[in-house]
Amino acid sequence: NVKRVLTRSLGFGDDLAVAANERVLWDRATQLLPVEDLTGTMPRYTQGLMDLGATVCLARNPTCLLCPVQPLCVAQREGAPERYPVKTRKLKRTAQSLWLLQARTPDGAVWLHKRPTPGVWAGLFCLPVFDSHEQLAAGVPARWRGHLRDGHAFVHVLTHKDLHLHPVLLDVPRQVTLSGDGAWFDAPQWPQLGLPAPVRKLLASG
Repeated sequence: NVKRVLTRSLGFGDDLAVAANERVLWDRATQLLPVEDLTGTMPRYTQGLMDLGATVCLARNPTCLLCPVQPLCVAQREGAPERYPVKTRKLKRTAQSLWLLQARTPDGAVWLHKRPTPGVWAGLFCLPVFDSHEQLAAGVPARWRGHLRDGHAFVHVLTHKDLHLHPVLLDVPRQVTLSGDGAWFDAPQWPQLGLPAPVRKLLASG
């Protein structure tokens, strides 16, 4: 409530999600504090700010005509008090673990499928993706599950998510069919496809 009153009255439009801007507002608020008879004036001043934000200078539909600081309020003069305070929403960073089936044939073909939309890497060709090692193994013909080998896990950073990627290697003959919507792509073919950056890097490294 106090930040709302201060940002509106001062016309302080900097983003309060930035710590440096919040410190600037704090400094300006400090300059407005009473300097005389603090025992009496400070409690009335601070309580008045809180009451003003709670009853008059509301987040929505503020009653500016009843506000005692209306003549000094920059936001009211601008006719847009609800623009203040400015604070962008910080998106919560998340993490996700994915297992990638990296299957190859002796002649260098790789098994790829097109990712569904929406979702991670939507519309791109990709290694089959699973939520667990168990799900990945279940998607491989039983005869070949004993040939699965864990590769080196790594982290791929997206804007608001960390992907913990676990490649699982498998060498099989070309006649083996893996996921139902995938296909084998020869060594000259797959580099020309639209691939997620970490998958392309993984395939290029061997």
